Amino acid sequence: MIFLDITDTVFQSIDVSSHDEFDHEKVYYYEDPQIGFKSIIAIHSSSAGPAIGGCRFRNYSSFQEGLTDVLRLSRGMTEKNHAAKIPFGGGKAIIFADHPKSQATLCALANFLNLLEGAYYSAEDIGITLEDIQFVGQHSAFVFDNVDPGPYTARGIFYSIEAALKYYLNKDLQSSSISIQGAGSVGLTLANHLADTGATVYIQDIDFRKLEHIQRQNIIPIQNILSQECDLLAPCAIGGILDRQSILELKCSIIAGGANNQLKTMEIDDALLALGIHYVPDILINSGGVIGLTKDILGRNSNQIESDLQLIAERAVNFMKIGQANNISILQAMNASVS
Repeated sequence: MIFLDITDTVFQSIDVSSHDEFDHEKVYYYEDPQIGFKSIIAIHSSSAGPAIGGCRFRNYSSFQEGLTDVLRLSRGMTEKNHAAKIPFGGGKAIIFADHPKSQATLCALANFLNLLEGAYYSAEDIGITLEDIQFVGQHSAFVFDNVDPGPYTARGIFYSIEAALKYYLNKDLQSSSISIQGAGSVGLTLANHLADTGATVYIQDIDFRKLEHIQRQNIIPIQNILSQECDLLAPCAIGGILDRQSILELKCSIIAGGANNQLKTMEIDDALLALGIHYVPDILINSGGVIGLTKDILGRNSNQIESDLQLIAERAVNFMKIGQANNISILQAMNASVS
């Protein structure tokens, strides 16, 4: 077993603290060679409380790619938790999916969390299910295993989409078309919420099996979500889908979804503004999951949670107004508010 604080070291030929995405408190590495387990946990900030975030199990082409992902995602968690006004900092865990996930994998994650002694609490994310986290919870106290955060994320995004369509296009949901990338816990739940209102919903997922059982007439599976003509695009899968090339395919007026780090680089925000596309940053509207995850520990009841999820949209509209009044993007308006 290898457990290292790599924050201020050169690890695998990378000077971690000199990484372009680094402005973190701590970065830890854990490896169990016997089972082929390799993982990184990044703690971006603990100033508001213990760092919390999800654990992602996915293939990375290199250690550097995994490090970049965990650094960006953990910073996003700090911003998301701040937006949700919950007393927690931001962090993230990734596991390199070099071998199939097993109970041994989850036990190794539990050991990693235990070594950090509560500096970081983990929940589910891509590749890690609620059931996985509940298993980890049998071996570590440092998890949020009470709920699936996906439906809470979806609800907050639903209210934000409704608000964005009204603000920018003066349209209600029933007369709108929304394209969703990703049919997971967030994307499919969001699709059903929108379909309930009468909206036309297009949905795409790289795993076609997730779309086979959709029977609602106004939820339409398609193959190329980016080029689908619609009022609003909601990315709800992996990040980094919006780059210089892909944004030229877009046939939407608004982007508002739950995927983390949708912009390949921050310059894409300026490019979208120049194209006349309103980008609602993920960190502003996808905080419903952490609101749901922390509801029990913060003693929030169902009515309070629903109110908190509706407030996500209210805060988003405030930044829409600031952006439009100053001819800047929502992201620029958000950055100006904290500078």
